Amino acid sequence: MNTTAKIAKYAAPLLLSLAMCAANAAPLQGEMVSQGHAHEALFGVNASAQGLIAVGGAGQISTSKDGSTWQRINLDLGGRSLLAVSDVGGNAIAVGQQGVIVRRDTNTWQEQQSPTSERLFSVAQDGAGFVIASGGFGTILRSLDGGKHWEKLQIDWQALIGQSYEPHVYNVTVDDQGRAYMAGEFGMIARSDDRGTTWHTLHTGDESLFGLAFGQRGLAYAVGQSGTILRSQDGGESWAKIESGSDAILLDVSIRDDDRAVITGIREALSIEAGGQRVERLNNAQLLDSWYCDVGVYNGNFYVVGQKANVLKLSI
Repeated sequence: MNTTAKIAKYAAPLLLSLAMCAANAAPLQGEMVSQGHAHEALFGVNASAQGLIAVGGAGQISTSKDGSTWQRINLDLGGRSLLAVSDVGGNAIAVGQQGVIVRRDTNTWQEQQSPTSERLFSVAQDGAGFVIASGGFGTILRSLDGGKHWEKLQIDWQALIGQSYEPHVYNVTVDDQGRAYMAGEFGMIARSDDRGTTWHTLHTGDESLFGLAFGQRGLAYAVGQSGTILRSQDGGESWAKIESGSDAILLDVSIRDDDRAVITGIREALSIEAGGQRVERLNNAQLLDSWYCDVGVYNGNFYVVGQKANVLKLSI
């Protein structure tokens, strides 16, 4: 497949469903800082103190130290795409199709031995050696040495979601206390306080969740199918749905230090005002004529990546 499963599975019935957000559009400036070609795509982006890393089709890795100038390489991964990337303290790890895992050692990216052939959608780490990755059919991988060695975790899905079905886990993240979270099918959000050994459920529902982000002061958002936006104000302990004004597929969310959030999706982009519930549609032609599946915050600006391997800088 040429795109992530989280896009392909739900895109067909909803591509033409572009409901307008009821609120006024947020003031926005968009700048295309890197462009690819028609048959290329970027699927993941990570922002850190070291800069930005974006990953995509056919092993593409693009990096920038200032958000404006980008350098690109393509790893020889046998045509496999990289779908997500995490960089904490210079320890960069990317994951993707057929269970591929690559890690940057100094300036060289090396493929690591993977315990799965399932597609990996997401990767996160705590900066102290704990790394977690998630993927198709309930795949959860863990590393305790910064991504050099990996194991596949056995999850009690019956206890978590009330059935033995192994759900796709589209997103994982690690908060500033080292707790791991995962989100996926059946509106599932679950947390582990012991580096992935045990999990407990925080939320279940009907719509799949694709994006998950934690901000400051206990704020967190999860986004997904049919315009779903969930918000937590207590560090993920409880979640409540807020109205998005959209039926689009929402793929990712990122939260700035001032609590402003930006959400990207398939021909849809939304923003949530700092400290509020008002959801605004970002009426930018570059956003709405394409799909962007990941977003990060760097130097106060939002960077979104997606179709045609484009990187769009959003100032809001």
